[in-house]
Amino acid sequence: MHTKGILYTVLSAVLFGITPLITRAVYGYGANSMTVVFYRSLFVIPMLAAIMKGRHISFSISAHDLRNTGIIAIFGSGLTTILLFTSYSYIDVGCATTLHFLYPVFVSLLCFAVYHEILSRRKLTALSLALLGALCFFDLSNSGSMLGLLLAAGSGLTYAFYMVQLEKTRLSHQNAYKISFYLAIFILLETLMYHLLFSSIQFILPWNAYGLILLLSLVSSFLAVVLLQKGIQYLGSSTASLFCLFEPVTSVVCGALFLKEALTPAKIIGCCIIFTALIIMSREQHTAASS
Repeated sequence: MHTKGILYTVLSAVLFGITPLITRAVYGYGANSMTVVFYRSLFVIPMLAAIMKGRHISFSISAHDLRNTGIIAIFGSGLTTILLFTSYSYIDVGCATTLHFLYPVFVSLLCFAVYHEILSRRKLTALSLALLGALCFFDLSNSGSMLGLLLAAGSGLTYAFYMVQLEKTRLSHQNAYKISFYLAIFILLETLMYHLLFSSIQFILPWNAYGLILLLSLVSSFLAVVLLQKGIQYLGSSTASLFCLFEPVTSVVCGALFLKEALTPAKIIGCCIIFTALIIMSREQHTAASS
């Protein structure tokens, strides 16, 4: 069971890690971040609806679960995207992404402070290594403004809220397709509200851009999200968040291979430290399973 959870979470992280390549291509056609988020949600809704209908999954959802899904979507995954993408206007993208990936620390701290979960010595060691590994991706020469740093770090906090609440409200134990369906609807509505305030969505794009966003929807808003929810179901949010650190590692490797980005010694060291943290957590899972 723990092996399945690790596999689901790692696959989810890898899929999330390759989405910047697709997003970069979409930006080349004149789209912006909010446009991508809007169309990504719009395209994934009928995908999920078709799968639910084909598998005879009921669309009915209790008022309690619908309320929790709305809260998680708006203040969790939706707000995360807005904060992270907004921070790109103030600080370097690599710096912003690094700060965002401090969210495993926020997850464990939220579980400890709010739900009084015990942090084992091995988990504390893994968290410390994960934090150290994430800091290796931080570029001190492009730290930018304090506002950008706060926005990027805030995106890590809101994403931690999403992961914790998905488990604690037991939505992670509901059908993953159904929850993803309603999450996408709420995020779509959130982006429309954002557009009413800031006129940020570009509705007319070249056909190639729509095709790339459709691919992005399939990869990031459908496959990766469903796999992450299944991973949280098996591992819990605190442990799953550490295996999600495969995402920045994937992004670094893909950036070096396909975007010709520099793979600096600091990034290589950071990848090694993060993998060490993941190995420690994997042993923690096997120990717990054996006992």
